[in-house]
Amino acid sequence: MRDKKYLLLILLVFLLFSTGCSTNIRKEPPQLIATVNKERIETTRGTYQWQTKNFFSNTTTVADAASPSQIAQDIKPQTVKGSSTVNVEFNDQSQPKLHAYLWGKEERTKELSLDQNQVILPSEKGKYVIEISSKWLKGDASYTLVVKVQ
Repeated sequence: MRDKKYLLLILLVFLLFSTGCSTNIRKEPPQLIATVNKERIETTRGTYQWQTKNFFSNTTTVADAASPSQIAQDIKPQTVKGSSTVNVEFNDQSQPKLHAYLWGKEERTKELSLDQNQVILPSEKGKYVIEISSKWLKGDASYTLVVKVQ
């Protein structure tokens, strides 16, 4: 009888510990914070895939979204100077592998230079849709921002 009580107590503590540890697990990628000259630029997360691991299970969340050129239709362009740099960071201070792309009407048109989380913008005047592609060990995500170079 006494052994059953100890076994039940151990099982209860184990269940409380395993469910308590799983409540703070991030279920989606972090938010992108983009700035030019310390001024924040509006960004929107697009398609992503994110894996969460609990003690008892693994879950992968896949979220499909419109293309960056379609997402950009709902973003107000941020006016910037030519050849400015966009500083890219994440709200959880993570350091994923990053790539930056210019988008045309329906596809990527050019990969932008990205060094130490800084994207160098084009020098020519115009409106630019930029995709930031991010890859972590837990998954990947696409983010869209729009700038208007003056």
